[in-house]
Amino acid sequence: MGFIFRKTVPRAPSIVRWRAPSLSWFKLNTDGSSFRNPGLVGATGIIKDSAGHVHLAYQVALGTGTSVLAELTAVWWGLELALIHGLATLVVEVDATAVITPLQSRISRKWEVQHLIMRIICLQQLLVADVQHVFREANGAADHLAKEAASLQLTRVLRHNDITGILHGILCLDRRGVPHLRRGDDDLTTWTRIFRRRFFLVGFGIMGTTRGDDGSFSLV
Repeated sequence: MGFIFRKTVPRAPSIVRWRAPSLSWFKLNTDGSSFRNPGLVGATGIIKDSAGHVHLAYQVALGTGTSVLAELTAVWWGLELALIHGLATLVVEVDATAVITPLQSRISRKWEVQHLIMRIICLQQLLVADVQHVFREANGAADHLAKEAASLQLTRVLRHNDITGILHGILCLDRRGVPHLRRGDDDLTTWTRIFRRRFFLVGFGIMGTTRGDDGSFSLV
């Protein structure tokens, strides 16, 4: 039996960016993060208005769980907070297709998250909430918060004044509509994405650098 070789044609790269919602609408970007699957997980979300300004953000520590649990919890918390704060018209963006599919079918093969699906569906009936998929390059702020929530096991709600550092820089890039290159073959490593993000933050004057005694540079 011989080998069969198939020629693969790499997909062309594309430009993606965070896009503001329509006037009088809000956008909820959510993400979940897990260190191993199952492992320590965290859920997060950020609600911004049509001008790109943060209304609130949140982080939820979930202990040990799966990535699907984290992703669905992030959507559930975001809709709950939107309802509490009277934000009735929402575009919800998630970067995990594992969330979109069960919400559309209203059922999951994983029984441990079925209750979350039903809660989300109930909240959608109380709100005008359109759940959509977004590429992770346009979901950088939620991704940053999710990794922090999972690693440090943080549970908190953040207001505009609480947002500083790298997260503040990412949100400024989003508000300015700075594009991100999504490689068609999706082979960018985590370190490449981190370097590119920090390069933009410094280049746009959102973050600065300091030089240490040993000649090395660090972000401030």
